[in-house]
Amino acid sequence: MTSKRLTLTTLCAALSLAGCATAADGPEAMPDLAVPSKLGLVRIGSSSVTSGVDTFEQSMAMALFFDPNQATSVCTRSQTSACSIYRCGALVGLPSAGNITIKGGSEEVVLQPSLDGFYPEYRNTSALVFQRGQTLATSAVGKAVPTWQTSLVMPSTVFVLQSPSPARIDLTWVLRKKQDLALAWAPLASGSSVRVELSQDLGSSQGMLIECSFDGSQGTGIVPSSVLSQLQTTQGVNHAVGILIGPGTETKLSPLGWDVSVISIGVGRTGVATISE
Repeated sequence: MTSKRLTLTTLCAALSLAGCATAADGPEAMPDLAVPSKLGLVRIGSSSVTSGVDTFEQSMAMALFFDPNQATSVCTRSQTSACSIYRCGALVGLPSAGNITIKGGSEEVVLQPSLDGFYPEYRNTSALVFQRGQTLATSAVGKAVPTWQTSLVMPSTVFVLQSPSPARIDLTWVLRKKQDLALAWAPLASGSSVRVELSQDLGSSQGMLIECSFDGSQGTGIVPSSVLSQLQTTQGVNHAVGILIGPGTETKLSPLGWDVSVISIGVGRTGVATISE
């Protein structure tokens, strides 16, 4: 009995899980390790395009945390092919990690959550805050989501999009729900990635965020129609889709009870897509 008690006590300490009791405290109860982790996403991005003598630059950052185990979870995440699909209702009542600070760019960026846990997107439409090859130190002070920190290096590769047409300063795509989105770019070095993000109405009652990752050295990637068909049809200016595509990285963190992905996309291209049947 002493041996069993010591073994259980050691396991509790290793797991650092509150509520794990030893026999001396009452009935021996092990934590339910089958419960899926809560989920978090932090995305840092930048884009640049030159037309004649003019260069147009943008920088952006966002964060989202949610607990898919709740019966009334605000968001869900599913996986189709190379794409993670986040479907969200109104972004209220969310857990947050407190202020998230991004250092190492041309200026320090702080993402501040609202009282409802929603992080307004940071966007600078006139400067390349996150540049090629920069090392960005990203950290969260912690709140419902425990404190965490990491560093990432923005890809140093020059990205050349080939298809769909990159001719306009802002990408303007027409996507059909029943047709795959075929992407092509000048192949990157072995081991690199290209990421594409499609966002529609995030923050409304029917928001969606699609994050896809492809082998950069292949020069091609497919967003399948089974993913695009989940987007709402664009009606005038309603339900337009934001585009961000470029070289990417991903760092995965595991603060207690959470799976957090910290993603970079840049320096790439941005634009707007319309969705048709």
